[in-house]
Amino acid sequence: MKHTKKLLWVVLAVAVVLSFALQAEKGVNADKGINMDRGEKIAKMLDQMRYEMKQEGATYEVGDNPALQYPIEQLCTLDPSLAGADDYLHESIEQSQTMAVPAAYMGYYTAIRNQGSCGSCWAFSIIGNFEGLIKSLGYGDQNLSEQQLLDCNSYGYSCSGGWFTAANDIKTPKGARLESCYPYVAYKTTCKTTCAIYDYITSWYYVGTSTGVPTTAAIKDKIYAKGSVGAAVYVNSNFQAYTSGTFSTCVNGTVNHAILLVGWDDAKGAWRLKNSWGTSWGESGLMWIKYACNRVGYAAIYYNY
Repeated sequence: MKHTKKLLWVVLAVAVVLSFALQAEKGVNADKGINMDRGEKIAKMLDQMRYEMKQEGATYEVGDNPALQYPIEQLCTLDPSLAGADDYLHESIEQSQTMAVPAAYMGYYTAIRNQGSCGSCWAFSIIGNFEGLIKSLGYGDQNLSEQQLLDCNSYGYSCSGGWFTAANDIKTPKGARLESCYPYVAYKTTCKTTCAIYDYITSWYYVGTSTGVPTTAAIKDKIYAKGSVGAAVYVNSNFQAYTSGTFSTCVNGTVNHAILLVGWDDAKGAWRLKNSWGTSWGESGLMWIKYACNRVGYAAIYYNY
């Protein structure tokens, strides 16, 4: 009888151990399944894109990249409805003059930044545009703080949305701070006022209006004169998955993302676009995109120093 009881306890113990082992294996397999599901979904999406791109004779490539880990709605929160009530004061005050510009030109821009999981593209465009202007004037590469603009802007803009109106917050007397004093953390925090003003713009204007895409000639004029322009674009899955070439799958969607236009090439019929998704996206953080494709250039803005 004693031996029988011992045998039962041994059997029960083995059963418990096997149960735990099976549950653990299921958990591991479940985790693998989740990863495989994401990988399979991305692969299927890219296969479908490539098939459609082949049909249209597309001139660019797509692939898996870090930007695809976030929903477009999280990365791209530029919102025209958040424009300030006085934005009309910045429209068409200074008319662009058609200048003699080269067929291909690369303006001025600083190193590629990464907005991470925060939808702060509007802040990266506004600050990056100022960095480009400073560089075009011969003052070198400066790294200004997007976080200060995210935290301290006057309009309540956040990771959930913003607009170019926040350029008012880098005008005199407010100005921009250095990244070294006010580093980026990819979420909105309490405004810090201890960092000294590094520099400021005196004014800003839309190249055309806040509600449309200026002419290609007008945008070229301002890139040539100011180093770069901030602008809006419509981002869809193809744009998000872009890896190289000249983006040409054009969709007339509602603009949702802020970028910089830093140059052009008439032979490609395309703008050189600087994004804020790190160097692992696109061509080391840059893109060629056909003129007016995906409404690129919408609400383009420039600064006076």
